[in-house]
Amino acid sequence: MKNLLYIFLFTLVSCASSQINQIDNSDLTGTWHWTNTDGGFGNHIHKTPEKLGKSIQLTLLKNYQFSISENGVVVSKGTYSLELKKAIYTNQQERFIQLSKDQQYSDIVLSGIVKFQKPDVLEISDNNYDGLGSTFVLTK
Repeated sequence: MKNLLYIFLFTLVSCASSQINQIDNSDLTGTWHWTNTDGGFGNHIHKTPEKLGKSIQLTLLKNYQFSISENGVVVSKGTYSLELKKAIYTNQQERFIQLSKDQQYSDIVLSGIVKFQKPDVLEISDNNYDGLGSTFVLTK
């Protein structure tokens, strides 16, 4: 009986601590329409939906699930996490989003430092010198 009590307490503490340590994602939830990717060595990369001929949406849910749609068709699903990492440009701890299985999508930055230019304009930067950053607009 004593062992069951210890197992119960351990489980309770583990669940509580994992919920406490999660970083708030309430400002990220929603469907984000990709508008552009810029950067690279000498800022020579400039990608847009018009140049690539595809419309990309990133949907982030409150339960840390994501989906990526291309031209209205879901092409990827999974989970994402948020952690604090030191941003190379500000030297401050900032939120870093990481999609499950290190999800990559050609021409679009999906994992990196998260910043808002405006409440409905999200930028994800790969946090590398001469790196890339992708901009997304919240769809209504």
